[in-house]
Amino acid sequence: MTKSNEDLIREINELRNEMKQMREVLNVLFSLVVEADEGEDDEAEYPTFVQDIPRFNN
Repeated sequence: MTKSNEDLIREINELRNEMKQMREVLNVLFSLVVEADEGEDDEAEYPTFVQDIPRFNN
């Protein structure tokens, strides 16, 4: 099924609007993360998960 130019233009505009909304959401999330990081005075140590990989001597 082929789409007319008008359909393609409409679809492109819808995609642009969706991308703009996603950018806005990402900006809000990024701002929240930055603000949360600035609010922490002491450095928290996060646990690291390290698995010992068995090594066989050949």
